[in-house]
Amino acid sequence: MAIYLKDPSSSVDYSIDWSAWLSDTEAIASTTWSIDPSGASAPSLGAENAVDTVRSIFVSGGTLGQRYRLTCRIQTDGGRTVERSLTIRIAER
Repeated sequence: MAIYLKDPSSSVDYSIDWSAWLSDTEAIASTTWSIDPSGASAPSLGAENAVDTVRSIFVSGGTLGQRYRLTCRIQTDGGRTVERSLTIRIAER
């Protein structure tokens, strides 16, 4: 799994393209984002964006040296649910 570096003072968008996973007749019905570990020193999740099969979210803050798992969970109009995660490490850039 790739680790993405993020400066603690930056606000960066992260995206997941679900096109390879969705069937031709399915659409994304809902999206939920989460970060782990959560808490006061964790990065903040900001504005979400949806364009076709791509879901993205802005992430800001975080504690220098910490790693966080950013997870996107979707549910399709066909009733299927799936999650994809990526790791963010907070580092001076």
